[in-house]
Amino acid sequence: MGGKRWAGLPRSWHPLVRRVHALHRSLAVALAIFWGFFFFGLIDLLAFAQGPDFHQNLLLSTGWGLLFLFLVAAPLFAVATRPAAVTPAALGLVAAAALAVTAGAAASRSAKLLVVAAGLAATAAVVAWSGGGSRSAWPWDWRPAALPISLVVLAVPPGLAYWWDSARATNTNLATDVTAGLDHWPIQAALPIALLLGATVAAGHPQGWRLPSWCVGSATAWLAVLSFLEPGLPGSLGQAWAVITLLWAVCFLAAVQCSGLHARPSRRRNGRRPSSPTSKS
Repeated sequence: MGGKRWAGLPRSWHPLVRRVHALHRSLAVALAIFWGFFFFGLIDLLAFAQGPDFHQNLLLSTGWGLLFLFLVAAPLFAVATRPAAVTPAALGLVAAAALAVTAGAAASRSAKLLVVAAGLAATAAVVAWSGGGSRSAWPWDWRPAALPISLVVLAVPPGLAYWWDSARATNTNLATDVTAGLDHWPIQAALPIALLLGATVAAGHPQGWRLPSWCVGSATAWLAVLSFLEPGLPGSLGQAWAVITLLWAVCFLAAVQCSGLHARPSRRRNGRRPSSPTSKS
């Protein structure tokens, strides 16, 4: 990442450049581990294997895990392994999670969650800065394809309904879970917003678009399957909506992949437009 940015530097500066790239990857890994493990993303996602004591709050634990593991930690790990290929789309996912948590905090009036939203925003900013802070670090080359963006629009009403219902369940008599002193309902409210925003990023086919498409599609399918198996638990979509949601996830993945294969040849690759046949080498 940023190879063109450093191309004119003297050879004596090359070790420094390598250290900057190493810092970029190390920060991405460290932040991925924080959000994915120490902030209980993986642990809560595996609540189904933790015994009957966790069964009642299974959907709420899963929502926490899907948000922080699929939509935050996984993109950051991808940045660490393939920074030049996926950084724009990956940071778009993390920024989407920050906006979603803000929306969950606002609807549920949970001021403490704004700290989490600020942390996610800072994560995206720090990873972008360590990668050189150039335009290539963000998904500016966003050109929505008709079919996937239509599917996103179709999902907005039920997504907003789930967001609102989950936010209104905060501080009520409904069963809940608490992680790091935070009620799970506002995070459950943030999940559909993060999925919608992540799907919007993928539908525009920025650099690294396959990453958000699979993260969003997989997280949506996981939530749908678990809701179908456990329709009576708090936070469940119910069996009918679970089937609809699963079909949406499959159709969205197919639409993004197909429209990506037919993307215009003039679109940017690796931050550069293809050179004209008549251009000088």
